[in-house]
Amino acid sequence: MGRNVAFLFVGLLVLFASENAKAGDTLRITSDFGKSILGSELSVHREANFSSDVSDVLNQEFEQVDSPRPNLGFNKGALWVKTSIQNLTENEDYRIQIHQPLLDTIKVYILDEGGRVVKEKFFGESLNFSHREYSAPPFILDLTIPQGEFRTVLLRITTAEQIVLPIYVTTIRSSEKLLLVSNLLFGAYFGLILVMAFYNFFIYLTVRDRSYLIYVLYIIAVGSTQAVLEGYMQQFFWPDNTWLASRSPYLFTAVLSITSIIFLQDFLKTKIYAPRVNKFSWYIYGYFLLIFVVALFGASPIVHMATQVGITALSFYILTAGIIVYKSGYSPAKFFILAWGVLVAGIIVYALQDSGLIPSTPLTNYMMLIGSALEAILLSIALADRINILKREKSQSQEQALRVSLENEKIVKEQNIVLEERVTERTADLENTNSKLNSAISELKETQSQLVQAEKMASLGQLTAGVAHEINNPINFVSANIAPLRFDVKDILDVLDMYDSIPDAETFEAKKKSIEKFKEEIDLNYSKQEVNQLLEGIEEGAKRTAEIVKGLKNFSRIDESSVKESDLNEGIRSTLNILRNSISPVTKVNMDLAENLPLVECMPGKINQVFMNIMNNGIQAMHDNTCEKASVLTIKTSYDDKYVQIEIGDTGAGMDERTKSRIFEPFFTTKDVGQGTGLGLSIVFKIIETHDGKIYVESEEGKGTIFVLKLPINARIKSELEL
Repeated sequence: MGRNVAFLFVGLLVLFASENAKAGDTLRITSDFGKSILGSELSVHREANFSSDVSDVLNQEFEQVDSPRPNLGFNKGALWVKTSIQNLTENEDYRIQIHQPLLDTIKVYILDEGGRVVKEKFFGESLNFSHREYSAPPFILDLTIPQGEFRTVLLRITTAEQIVLPIYVTTIRSSEKLLLVSNLLFGAYFGLILVMAFYNFFIYLTVRDRSYLIYVLYIIAVGSTQAVLEGYMQQFFWPDNTWLASRSPYLFTAVLSITSIIFLQDFLKTKIYAPRVNKFSWYIYGYFLLIFVVALFGASPIVHMATQVGITALSFYILTAGIIVYKSGYSPAKFFILAWGVLVAGIIVYALQDSGLIPSTPLTNYMMLIGSALEAILLSIALADRINILKREKSQSQEQALRVSLENEKIVKEQNIVLEERVTERTADLENTNSKLNSAISELKETQSQLVQAEKMASLGQLTAGVAHEINNPINFVSANIAPLRFDVKDILDVLDMYDSIPDAETFEAKKKSIEKFKEEIDLNYSKQEVNQLLEGIEEGAKRTAEIVKGLKNFSRIDESSVKESDLNEGIRSTLNILRNSISPVTKVNMDLAENLPLVECMPGKINQVFMNIMNNGIQAMHDNTCEKASVLTIKTSYDDKYVQIEIGDTGAGMDERTKSRIFEPFFTTKDVGQGTGLGLSIVFKIIETHDGKIYVESEEGKGTIFVLKLPINARIKSELEL
């Protein structure tokens, strides 16, 4: 690596050698001539347009150049450069080399002493590489001058870049040496870049530190940009792509600048150690991204100047960021500052000579290469140093962690003793609390059982009252008929006794008149009719009592508490018979019971309890309703392949959304205190759920309520209910 750097300096020093003798504005080639870089032998003429030809230009006034490698700045039109060469030797073959590969177009005219054009050549960056006489980054042209004669060389140059003209006149051998030295210099530089890239890439594969990967991408961008600026990219990668050739210096410079900021942020950790500097990085990203986009549409002097200004500002920014981070206590920044200091020095010198502020020399022309080569080496060292620092910090961190771990272990042991004592105390408290909770749960279960029993007793009381009232009516009817029936039967029996008191047939006629008179007195015919009517009334009362008993039996299903097939229509009718006493005379009952309703597997007594609770709630809601709306209790049954559906609706006051969402909660009731337990609908919900059924409520304030029950025909009863 050190030999390569030394070779770079030695090669550059060779370029300083000048083996020519100059006199005036004409380069005179003598016997000891090898090569000469033109300076005062050159004169220039600037034209504002591109229309002048050779004959017109020769008549124009030319300004003499006073230094080699002249920096002629920017020119909007065409720039004409003229020199005169006299050959005083027997050798007639020479070459002209222009070491500025970024010129757009160059037209070279060779004129003899009479002003005639003896050779014309057209090449440049805007033309395919095949237009050149020699396949090399410099523009090389063969020059033949007979002994003792003069030749005038006239160059017509057009370009968007700044015009710097290191023009050499050489012998063929010196030309080959000069080209060889340039190729060796750049080859050594690019070889160094590749070596550092591969070396650090393999380190990345080993340590998996992303900084190495970013560094590899950065130095590849550096090497590629230098290859573009020296013309090697066009020679080897896009010799026929003139669009890319004219734009590549700006595109690659923008990419290089962006990757350098990425490497800066990662290596120096500016987000942590210099957050303000890190925020400013985004402006630089935007600046070079803008240059990249503008360059895609074409190269211009403005783009060139903007790029040079951006590179100079970027160099100072990166160096400043390194100093700030180093002062913040991040020691790896010291090598970074040194590396970028070397590169910044090279960039500054190159930018100054490119801007014409300092003379253009071989050293200044290659300062960026020297700076970037040294920077690649120093940054690699900086990365290695950072790894060593990180290892030391990791080792120190591990030692500190071990000490902390030992201290923590001691603290944990001490705390464990305290915790064990507290756990023992807490366990005793929890056991005491659990005992109290178990007692409370037992009391709650007993209370719940009592509440459920109270609900049953309330329902039973209502049921008993209704049954008593229903049975009382026909019994009263029977009792009321017994007394008149006894009188009528006594009269009939008296008539029969009178007939039985006749001793013989002789006295029959005598007694007959008195018997007939008695019959008229008691109106025997009416008594017989009345007896029939009274017996019919007693029979009707007995039938009604039998129906009530039968309905009560069907409702209670005391002998059918297990799961069996049941006719739900029959259960609905039985429930209505039981609740008949509760139904107001003004309440209308509409029943639409489906014919051929399938038998449902259920616990009939529990399902009848569901019907009674829902119907009873509806009846009470209509009794409490203060509206003048007609009271109608609607009951409808239907079925499909899987379910039997029962709809029970009332025209009561209805419910709001809040009440509707809570009606199935245990102990929730809208009745006054002491008028309900709030368990009725909760029990209904549990019974339906146990039968694997579904229950829905449709209600709206002022429009009544509809309960929809869906019971599966073939139910999977989850468990016996204990309600």
